[in-house]
Amino acid sequence: MTDRPDLPEFPPILTLEQAARLLQVSTRTIQRMVKDGRLPGRQVGSQWRFDREQIRAWVRGEHDPESAAVAQRELIERERARLGVDMPETLIDMQQEAVRRHAARHHRDED
Repeated sequence: MTDRPDLPEFPPILTLEQAARLLQVSTRTIQRMVKDGRLPGRQVGSQWRFDREQIRAWVRGEHDPESAAVAQRELIERERARLGVDMPETLIDMQQEAVRRHAARHHRDED
């Protein structure tokens, strides 16, 4: 199911529960981190989806919010089509704004 032998139980696209299990935190913590723009993830209808490799890159400190936004939009579209749900543009806009705010805070902290 996966392309890496060290992550056999985690598919490329994770649910909220799988992402929480991968990071060994609660689902509530994952939701809070996504809302704050600290963790890459998207809500598709009522379901949350996460790119496993983006999560791993985030853990290693290699997450680039700008390039991740494009990948997340593609992830949303794939999952939206797969689930057959509509994705209100406002949710996408809210997530992208959170990513921008987080990036701005990160840049201020570096100065």
